[in-house]
Amino acid sequence: MQNESKLISISKKSFFSVVIILLVLIIGAGILTHVIPSGAYDRDGDMIINGTYHLIEDTNGYPYWRLLLAPFEVLGSSDGLSIIVISIFILVLGGTFTLMDKTGGIKVILKRLIAKYKTKKYVLLRIVILAFMMFGAFFGIFEESIALLPIMILLSLSLGWDTLIGLGMTMLAAGFGFASAITNPFSIGIASELANTNILSGVWYRLIVFGVLYFILSTFMVRYAKKIDKDPTKSLTYEDDLKKARSFDLSETMTFERELVIYKAYIWMFIIFLVSILLISVIDLILAVSLPTIPVMALIFLVGGLIAGYLVSRNIKYTLKVYLEGMLSVAPAILLIMMAASVKFVIVEGNVMDTILYYLSDVLSSQGAIVGILLIYALVIVTDFFIGSASAKAYLVIPLLIPLASLVGYSKELAILAFVFGDGYTNVIFPTSAVMLVGLSIGGVSYGKWFRWSGLLQLGILVLTALFLILAVWIGY
Repeated sequence: MQNESKLISISKKSFFSVVIILLVLIIGAGILTHVIPSGAYDRDGDMIINGTYHLIEDTNGYPYWRLLLAPFEVLGSSDGLSIIVISIFILVLGGTFTLMDKTGGIKVILKRLIAKYKTKKYVLLRIVILAFMMFGAFFGIFEESIALLPIMILLSLSLGWDTLIGLGMTMLAAGFGFASAITNPFSIGIASELANTNILSGVWYRLIVFGVLYFILSTFMVRYAKKIDKDPTKSLTYEDDLKKARSFDLSETMTFERELVIYKAYIWMFIIFLVSILLISVIDLILAVSLPTIPVMALIFLVGGLIAGYLVSRNIKYTLKVYLEGMLSVAPAILLIMMAASVKFVIVEGNVMDTILYYLSDVLSSQGAIVGILLIYALVIVTDFFIGSASAKAYLVIPLLIPLASLVGYSKELAILAFVFGDGYTNVIFPTSAVMLVGLSIGGVSYGKWFRWSGLLQLGILVLTALFLILAVWIGY
């Protein structure tokens, strides 16, 4: 499953460790459906109608014998199309980046970046983190960060750092940007629409949160980078990174003309990709619609990658062969996506998701403002464990949170802020996050190493965001 000659491949060790974690979660979800009473809310489309919860009689929970089939049954659920689209996107990424690697595109792009920032690599690190955080905060780009992950990992290795820094300045930064969303159409946008409030209402406080989270993340990353510069063996991925570095040599020489052809072919692909994503995000924000971002990205990388690869190699047979090899190298990640999605599937099919929401909201309604907002934060975090999608989660919990605002004594803006906090950085820590699992698999990093590296940071952000919510209550936000 792992092949050192491929830029993107799924590490056997990290793959099987995640499979075990997800199996435990699927079984745990199945047990919950036999312990918690079955119930449901009436719905208006995707939205819960508050006050309509009722018990469902004659249900026996999710059958235990079907638990191992859940990763396949989920393909027939409402999340099935999304899983298929993401899976296709991952296959396309594997093909495109493997082709870029084999035809010298990655080497050329990195050589130019390193030449420009060789003496300012910490500045480059802060700039990249800011860019990915802004993508998440303003445009809701998170899954899309995976598209640039292979280049960022190799950039990190080329600058003398490790795979964790590559993951941190892309996937982790995008997750933190989601947690400090400013105009993110998928979290702030939908939540504001459901709450019947302006998307920019209370934006000043979110801007402060964004600044603080950026400072903390960038400082954490720079300090860690300096630690690795002093002693590379301190890295949790040191041994694996040595293997990657040996199979990726930037010292290979080529003529200026050849390098220019390669650079132009692939840089235009990335320019078209970034412009397309920004245009889609702006249209989403202005027109309040949801355009198919990931299919567009997949199409750009498929067509653009094949064309660029052919222009560089001038051999269509070789181009297609390498592309197929790259797709096959990431195919195991599809099983991880299916397993992660099946945790929610089992809970929903067992008719206990609404019961969990009902009891939590019942507890919330009897609390004071500070305790209430913290419990709301906890509710969103619990929900995020099962439902990673910001938009799906918004339709599920915002109709419950907003009516509680007047009961507990907080504003709509504060309820939305709690929702955004719970929806963001947890996507880069919960083992049910399909995007995180794919990112770790691409980097060949086990979930255990990822948790050891980022766990304390995540815990610190949990405490900090809770304090931000308490402060917001005190100042009447």
